[in-house]
Amino acid sequence: MNGTLREIANFVAGLYFQNKDLIILIAMGMACGVISQIILPGKGFGIIVTIVVGIIGCFVGKMFLIKYITFVDNKSIKIMVAGIAGTMVLSSIINLFRLGEPKHKDKTKWRNNT
Repeated sequence: MNGTLREIANFVAGLYFQNKDLIILIAMGMACGVISQIILPGKGFGIIVTIVVGIIGCFVGKMFLIKYITFVDNKSIKIMVAGIAGTMVLSSIINLFRLGEPKHKDKTKWRNNT
């Protein structure tokens, strides 16, 4: 029994270390989505779509924007800043296509105290 648990633990640890960058990118993407939704005014998406847009925006920001961020030396903070910027751009583009929706779908009415 003890050997089986050790094998399972080694298997899970091996999977974690093989996919550590992807796991960190997903976690940072979720945080970037929430932070950019707080910063960016406009209609909200809901928590699931915000997280998905954050993950995609973080991936896009890491691919295209990270080399232009020179004011930070820490790699994790660079990824976070690039992810927030990428998510804000992606959210702005999505909000441009959502202009025709009725006002009652506004999910950020708490900002206006209404």
